[in-house]
Amino acid sequence: MRRTAIPVAALLLSSCATTPAPSPEVPSAAEAEPALPQAPPVVLRPVSVEFVNAEVTKAGAAINETRYSERPDDVAITAKIYAQGVITVLGNVGLGKGSSYGGIGLNFSVAGDGKSVDARGYKAVTFKLSSPVKRNLRLRIWGADRAKREGGCYPVYTQAVGPEMKAYTIPLAAFEAESWCGKKAEPVLATLGSLWGFEVADVTLSRDPTNFSIGTVTLEP
Repeated sequence: MRRTAIPVAALLLSSCATTPAPSPEVPSAAEAEPALPQAPPVVLRPVSVEFVNAEVTKAGAAINETRYSERPDDVAITAKIYAQGVITVLGNVGLGKGSSYGGIGLNFSVAGDGKSVDARGYKAVTFKLSSPVKRNLRLRIWGADRAKREGGCYPVYTQAVGPEMKAYTIPLAAFEAESWCGKKAEPVLATLGSLWGFEVADVTLSRDPTNFSIGTVTLEP
């Protein structure tokens, strides 16, 4: 009986053949380092300035008088009357002493401690206002720099009001410093970055007494 010769090389290859070991799995970057939890988005809420009397806000901030005129003693606040969250200002803008400009009103901070707040995420501000006769009131957003507040170059907006107490919502982008400020004009975004508070004033010179009312003021997201 004839035997078939098997080549030695084939035997060697057969005896050495093994199943290749599986290569170790390399974890993906996501598996190697667990993902950090995402911070929830910041949700802005309306911030309101409310009055508890004619001298202080609900947050505890003082309510200050605005009074100025080109010539001394040419404006006056004769009374401030509080009722149901509203302050009514009575007085005169012009007492016949020849001023070409002047104004009276109220100003107050947003925070009770008088510190500024970062309001750059807010889009509008709502003022509740009225006047027995139609008149224009100057609304102002004030920043933290007291010298700039006294200089009068923080942004303003002029709002016509009438006898009905109404909420006027004004985009913050609509505020701008008065034209005479020139290079001293403070931009809206810079003002909102360190917002101190608000001012409402009648700046229309007249020999007739003025009378206007201010209610809640609210920053709107």
